[in-house]
Amino acid sequence: MIAVLTRSLPFMSRPHAWLELQAWGALAVPTGLLAGGVVGVLINTTFVSSISDWNLAIATALVTGAGPLANVFSAVWSKWSEGREKVAALTLLKALFTACLFVIPLVPINHIGLFILVVAVLGAQIFWAGIVTIRAVVWRANYSRTARTTFAAQTQIIVSIVMSLVGAAAGLALDLNVNNFRWVFFGSAVFSLLGVFSFKRVRVRRQKQLLAAEKRAKDNRIFRLGNVFQVLRDDAIYRKYLLWQFIFGSGNLMTIAPLILVLTYHMEVPKLTQILITASVPTLLIPATTPFWASALATRHVVAFRALNSRVFVLASATVFFGGIFQSLWLLWVSAVLIGVAFGGGMLIWNLGHNDFAPQERNVEYMSVHVTLTGIRGLIAPLIGIGFYGLLESYKPGTGPWALSLPFVLTLCGSCGFHWLYHTIK
Repeated sequence: MIAVLTRSLPFMSRPHAWLELQAWGALAVPTGLLAGGVVGVLINTTFVSSISDWNLAIATALVTGAGPLANVFSAVWSKWSEGREKVAALTLLKALFTACLFVIPLVPINHIGLFILVVAVLGAQIFWAGIVTIRAVVWRANYSRTARTTFAAQTQIIVSIVMSLVGAAAGLALDLNVNNFRWVFFGSAVFSLLGVFSFKRVRVRRQKQLLAAEKRAKDNRIFRLGNVFQVLRDDAIYRKYLLWQFIFGSGNLMTIAPLILVLTYHMEVPKLTQILITASVPTLLIPATTPFWASALATRHVVAFRALNSRVFVLASATVFFGGIFQSLWLLWVSAVLIGVAFGGGMLIWNLGHNDFAPQERNVEYMSVHVTLTGIRGLIAPLIGIGFYGLLESYKPGTGPWALSLPFVLTLCGSCGFHWLYHTIK
């Protein structure tokens, strides 16, 4: 399959692409397990008999938001990588990422083990944020604009398929025996190690010139966090866009943690089904729907695109809410499909949206603001969702599923904000 995909690339790009697709395909195994829905179900299943419900809920919230939270470190990794050989930097980060994975199978099933597991997941996601940040530099050096777009799409297809299959396999393993999580994570760490060795053979084209340019730029630039947030003071439209994005994105990030609790304690759904609904089905649909959203984005400003794309998110969030309060499994299956369709456009605009606001010379600053705010809501949104669930359950047992109303309301408000902003500036 990999050989077939690389044939569509220019001849000079194929050796790099062959090695990279092998590496990213192998690394999709652990990232499939670290997806919020998968690792959240894993923790909620494995530690349920040893940890109090409240501590378990907080741990579930932290791991489901770990991926977005780690984005806060992207600017740090970008600064750290300047002037360093890119393959060596990526190899180091991948080795640290793999080390975090090898820790997880060793944790004891108690409070200390849960703490170690959460720290290991957070550490792995932070290192992964660095990997993705530096990977963009390698892709820009090794592939032309057209080849880079093609290669990124091919990588996304392989990664999405692998992540979906891995998530489903993990759910099946947990249904057979909860202690199988040790073997599942050990196997993922081995695949990660294979990915490290595959990528070590990649070469970066014109790396000497790239490193020299980075060092010159580094000597002439001082990084200050205040410079980043100056963007919010200077650009009123971008500030309003990010405000509505914060509200809208908080609703999306708030959904998974309470949904896992509803599926586990109120509906008693098998682990395989939980992971398919919260992770595998949406992940599989992302690359299938991205081409449609890409064509829609080509003719729209980011605000207009967000207004359009947010409608699908609102429909998905409403379906999750009603599926939860009525404990309707078929509605939750429908929501999984809708979430996958929505994120096909959501992931696209997440990476590209700031370009419609940023002057070329301030592109990094605009992206840094966006990424930092994503990290902040990745920390607080799942915790608020879990806290609301716990508050409802303490007030009246059995009312926890109504916690899904909060992400629905936030998503709806954010969508209305995008529509208002679009009509204000169009």
